[in-house]
Amino acid sequence: MSIAEFSIRNRLIAAIVILGSLLGGWIAYEKMPRFEDPEFTIRTVEVFTQYPGATPEEVANEVSEVLESEFQQMQEVEEVRSVSTDGLSRLSIDIKFDFSPNKDSLQLIYTKIRNRARDAARQLPPGASDPIVNDDFADVYGLYYVLTSDGFSPREMHEYAKNLRRALLTVDGVGKVSIQGALNEAIYIEFSQEQIAAAGTSVDQIFNQLSKHSSVAAAGEASLDGRRLTIQLPPTTETITALENTIVSVGNDGRVLRLRDMASVTRGYQDPPQQLMRYNGLPALGIGVSAVSGENIVRVGGLVNARLAEMESERPIGLELETYYDQAGIVDLSVKDFAVNVAMALAIVLVTLGIFMGIGPAVVIGGVLVLTIAATLTVMYLWGVPMHRISLGALIIALGMLVDNAIVVTEGILIGVKAGKKKLDVAIDIVAKTKWPLLGGTIVGIIAFAPIGFAPGATAEFTGDLFWVIFISLSFSWIFAITAVPLFADILFKESKGEVEVKPEGVFMRGYKAFMVVVLRLKYLVLAGAVGAFVLAVMGFAYVIPGFFPASTSPQIVVDYRLPEGADIQQTDADIQVIEDFVGGLENVSDVHALVGSGTLRFMLVYAPESANAAYGQLLIKVSEYEAIDHLIPEIQTWLDQNMPDSQAKVWRFQLGPGGGSKIEAEFHGPDPKVLHELAAEATAIMAANPDAISVKTDWYNPVPVIEPVINEVRARRLGITREDIANAINISFSGRTMGTFRDGDTLIPIIQRAPERERRGIDSMGSIQIASQVTGATVPLDQLVDGYRTIWRDAMEIRVNRVPVITAQSDPASGVLAGDLQKALQADIEAIELPAGYSMKWSGEFGDSAEANEDLASTIPVGFVAMVLTVVLLFNAIRQPVLIFLTMPLSIIGVVIGLLVMGVPMEFMAILGVLSLSGLLIKNAIVLVDQMDLEIGEGMPRFDAVVDSAASRVRPVMMGSLTTVLGVLPLLGDAFFKSMAVVLIFGLSFATLLTLIVVPVLYVIFFRIKATERA
Repeated sequence: MSIAEFSIRNRLIAAIVILGSLLGGWIAYEKMPRFEDPEFTIRTVEVFTQYPGATPEEVANEVSEVLESEFQQMQEVEEVRSVSTDGLSRLSIDIKFDFSPNKDSLQLIYTKIRNRARDAARQLPPGASDPIVNDDFADVYGLYYVLTSDGFSPREMHEYAKNLRRALLTVDGVGKVSIQGALNEAIYIEFSQEQIAAAGTSVDQIFNQLSKHSSVAAAGEASLDGRRLTIQLPPTTETITALENTIVSVGNDGRVLRLRDMASVTRGYQDPPQQLMRYNGLPALGIGVSAVSGENIVRVGGLVNARLAEMESERPIGLELETYYDQAGIVDLSVKDFAVNVAMALAIVLVTLGIFMGIGPAVVIGGVLVLTIAATLTVMYLWGVPMHRISLGALIIALGMLVDNAIVVTEGILIGVKAGKKKLDVAIDIVAKTKWPLLGGTIVGIIAFAPIGFAPGATAEFTGDLFWVIFISLSFSWIFAITAVPLFADILFKESKGEVEVKPEGVFMRGYKAFMVVVLRLKYLVLAGAVGAFVLAVMGFAYVIPGFFPASTSPQIVVDYRLPEGADIQQTDADIQVIEDFVGGLENVSDVHALVGSGTLRFMLVYAPESANAAYGQLLIKVSEYEAIDHLIPEIQTWLDQNMPDSQAKVWRFQLGPGGGSKIEAEFHGPDPKVLHELAAEATAIMAANPDAISVKTDWYNPVPVIEPVINEVRARRLGITREDIANAINISFSGRTMGTFRDGDTLIPIIQRAPERERRGIDSMGSIQIASQVTGATVPLDQLVDGYRTIWRDAMEIRVNRVPVITAQSDPASGVLAGDLQKALQADIEAIELPAGYSMKWSGEFGDSAEANEDLASTIPVGFVAMVLTVVLLFNAIRQPVLIFLTMPLSIIGVVIGLLVMGVPMEFMAILGVLSLSGLLIKNAIVLVDQMDLEIGEGMPRFDAVVDSAASRVRPVMMGSLTTVLGVLPLLGDAFFKSMAVVLIFGLSFATLLTLIVVPVLYVIFFRIKATERA
């Protein structure tokens, strides 16, 4: 019994399968995890190591070098990038994809890195801290709130935020809650030199007593009557008053004083602050909530918002909690839009089929389409493929493709029934004839998407679910085409009674056959025309704009603002406030989130927070209408260029997909930073000369001035004063020196010693700073210990990649300029820069990211191509048929080039995926044509007539399959992420299908040497 006969005769079993699929699809739709983007894994871990007082060069050579050497020995590590600044080493370690295909394997590697860091810590110089490994900086806090204050202190804001965090962590599905932007508190103890001298003691002695006074220490246990009793000292009272009243022994005569008698004690905030944050001009804190991995963000978002609503009555008046980014709402809206798009695409397909095939066939194919989607959702849910931008887009792309198999089978059954045959007989016959060619075509279609699913690298991982959704849906489309279609046709189609009148061929069919006869007679001329069109398309490809991923449709604008390196954070903040005032007054701007000193939490996958830097500021701007971004970006950029001439500012919008950083980046590698500076200067000069380039800089930024007291070592030693004594005294007079820790509940607050304000007189009075001798106890002014002062200029940082110094020349395209166009304009001149021996240059930025992604994709294309060839060869058990089928593949380029040029769409990564999938669709169509030709010739029809008749008999299913695919992806033209792929499929498939219906018969006639005389 054939599969078609089984489906028709066992309707109960078929009904159970159908209802099970529909029910499973509905349950999956309701329960599937929902995300904005795929759970893309950022395979990078950061390692921070402090080395107070060290220059960037000392940090690089004594700390970064040690850690880099340790981590480079790991086979799992792909690249180690170090940034060495004053007193801080920051390493970014990229993990190889092959060793970390999933998060579980990545956690094992993170553990190895921690172990390596502990081992390397023993080799670090004295004064360097233990390395801190941060492996969660890539966490995405999709629910991002801003707590604003009107009249509350930063401490009170932070306490309320911590209460919120405790409450939200109890919500089901919440993984982490993080607070950003809180001002760090400090306890300042200010001693004057006169008070210390009068007390007859030293600061170090005082702080030594303070630390012991407040320390937590075990007092032991005692035995009493067979029981063990704990002896516990009462806890110290940790208040400012208690600290002021701490009794300190001074001198050698047993005298004691209270701390307040020698110093003033105040509780405040660290100065300068590390980060400042505002929202619409009010002081603010950022609160980010991330869901547990795999959780439905829509459900978690609903629970979080419900908990916040419950707590609203407890919030003090004057504190407001604003929602800046609600991933749950965005995902919920995108899923609803998906449902609308599916309904639109389904309606378009059904109407099209109804017009060209009739109501009955349209209902059959529509029913199979709904069944296929339901079964696909069920397997996606069971397989762990969630709903997100990629999987939803893949389902829409698949909609049109899913009906191809059903159209072929429905068409065959319909023709047979109209010819007077029994429904069961014709269903069995059609399925038997078409199931293997359709399976071959389906496999080829799946394999065309396989490079996306199996390619290594970050970009392919981001888009990988596209393949799995296509694989699942196309597989079901074939299964239901040979099972459900015969069943539905048997139910809906009516058999003809009595003799069936043979209707003459329609005008279209007669015209098409006559056209094909002419085409086949002029076969070489037609083939030459196709080749000529292909050559023109290849030439036209030079005018296609290159790209990587499109801009996001999120209604946000980002302003990156940077003053010259070394700027005070207060100056950066003052500038940001001016920009805030201007931007806040613009039409269509609804909210302005100001960040000074660093970025905020990663609230979107594509948002990469900037590392801490006092010279950096950022504005996150929400607009009321997405369309307003197009005119707001140039308006803001022009204002910044005119009013902030001493800064580098870039106004941009978020990008979909992997990437980030400057769009144009030229990396120079080599041993000598001085030479690298010269090479980078040449590159930045070329960039600056182009009016389309903005934000031209290098990632080492500008040199910074440093004041160096020239210590007279002989004189200092004679007085018993060390370099550390001098450094500590200068530090106390300006920044302050951390001497201990103050415990306030669960908060540890640093105790900082600094000179009274009257002694902090500025840089001009540095020479009068008193240095205490640890030997004699006497104090000496700094002027007596130095031979003078000098100002030097040095790099603010040193960047190395795999232990080789690297300087990157960076720029971005001006508003309205595509990165691909700017890359083309700059590339030749920058590549012409003469490089000394031992130095190299490579492109990163968008060009480099795109090249890397394409390289990863290309690594799997040969395997996919071989698999397609073998599939077609096995299907036909011959060579000539597969050769002529694969010769039709280049025809797709003709429509692709026309579409990209006409629509003005760049050749983005998704467009490349579209070209790959297009090749599979064309091969599938060609298989159907060639198989029918072989079948009719095998049945004894004259070969020329068989070619013409086969082309005519397959023109409707091929055209319908292509038309439904084209119409099905039409809704994606409005989706920024899938637009380039949609253009490729619409134009490429439209042109290629028309050419395939002509070129395949021509190639068949040529390959098999069929003459026009071979007719009945």
